[in-house]
Amino acid sequence: MENSKVRLPLLGGCLCGAVRYSLNGAPLLVHVCHCHDCQSVSGSAYSLTVLVPTAALALTGPLESFTRTTARGREVRNAACTKCRAGLTSNDVARPDFTGLRAGTLDDASWAVPVVQTFVRSAIPWAIIPGVEQVDPKDFNYVNLSAAWRATAPIFS
Repeated sequence: MENSKVRLPLLGGCLCGAVRYSLNGAPLLVHVCHCHDCQSVSGSAYSLTVLVPTAALALTGPLESFTRTTARGREVRNAACTKCRAGLTSNDVARPDFTGLRAGTLDDASWAVPVVQTFVRSAIPWAIIPGVEQVDPKDFNYVNLSAAWRATAPIFS
């Protein structure tokens, strides 16, 4: 879907519909994480995350949050619906201006094509995505990767 057009706002929500959100600004990056924390939190082989500016995201409905410390020592706050417990967002506590939005909660995630995958060493072997760049976590540079993603991303208007 290279350089197609996607209309803002992007809408999404939880499984039961009690929580809804609207993203009113262009996403910054779409990436896959294969770390064990993401596998556990998502209940899947990896997480597909859309990094967005926190200020552009408006959530409504009953949310609960919990903070966990990752294996690398980062504090991450996750938010979920209090009714269906579907996870929606995560934030690095040290970087509150950015929010990780779980791509599967978007009403239409067809445009959310990852440009990179990380923590591949802990990936379930069949879940490594062919053709998607693999980046070691220590080399994961959000600024550079965001620029790479935006070069092929849809045009958000």
